[in-house]
Formats: sequence, C-alpha cells, structure tokens
Amino acid sequence: MSSKGRLVLYVGPMFAGKSSHLIKAAAAHERVLALKPGFDTRDGAELVSRDGSHFAAQSVRQWPSQADEYDHIVLDEVQFMVAPHYEGDIVAELQAAKLRGAIVTVGGLDSDYRQQPFEIVSKLMQFADDIIHLEARCHTCNDPARWTAKTHETGRLLETGDQELYEARCNAHWCLPEKP
Repeated sequence: MSSKGRLVLYVGPMFAGKSSHLIKAAAAHERVLALKPGFDTRDGAELVSRDGSHFAAQSVRQWPSQADEYDHIVLDEVQFMVAPHYEGDIVAELQAAKLRGAIVTVGGLDSDYRQQPFEIVSKLMQFADDIIHLEARCHTCNDPARWTAKTHETGRLLETGDQELYEARCNAHWCLPEKP
C-alpha cells in the first residue's frame, strides 16, 4: 500500500452522477471496500447509479474492522453517516484511512433540500485532496442545477428517496416544499 493516501470527494445535488463516479472508481481497483450507510436501505448491499451501473457494497452503521486491509475505500451517501444512524466519527475514520495510505473516494450531497450545508460534508472538504463539484440538470428548465429540492414536505431532514420526493433545481427554480 502507498504511504501517501488521498481523499477524493464528489459533491453536488441529487441526480448529478455522484454514485456513477464512485462505482467507476471502485471498479478501477482490485482491493476495494465499498461502503454505504446502513440508514440507506435502497438497493440492498450495492452502490447503484441511475446509469445502470452497480457495485457490491457493505451497509454499515459503524466503521468496519476489516477496513485497514484495503488500499481503496469508496463510500457513498456520506451525509447519512451521522448519529443516530452511524456510531463513530466518519470524518476521523476516513482521515485515518487516508493517513495510513488508502485512497478514499467519497460521495455525498453538499447541501440539504433547504440549501443548508451538510456539516459532515463541509468537514470532509477541509481534508480532501480533490473536491469534484458535480451539477445535475434542473427538472424544471434543464439548465445546470446545483440544488436538491424536495417536492413535498415530510418533516424529516434526513430521508432517502428518488424522483418521487426530490428534484434537481437551478437557482431560478429552487424553492422550499409546500407544507402539507
């Protein structure tokens, strides 16, 4: 394993292709540990992208004991790696993996549907060697979109979903969901 690790962070709104980039990164390495939050029960134990690609992953609620055996760690949906859904400090654990020489590739939403930054992603940005900001296409006008909008209020900040609950929106079309 290399003595110099790296932390690569893919951020952006939903529908921007973050999972696709992570799956490509995972497929490019032989010894890779792919992780997803245990909170995210969509798609079972796989990283899945809207482009049809997928990669076997381990659903976790705490840092896996075997992580030190891998030279490359891929983690999707990092914004869900918070209490009470995750036991531990994912930022410190990812930093430790990088410091021991692993390549760490992480994806997540940089802001919630209210345009507020996810604290865990903001912290990771401080330590990332590369931050790749991805854009989606606005569901309303097809212009570049950097925001995730919720189509209807559910009362929950952390919530998995897809097009039945979320849309990508540009600055002109982003809005808060209407209250029920």
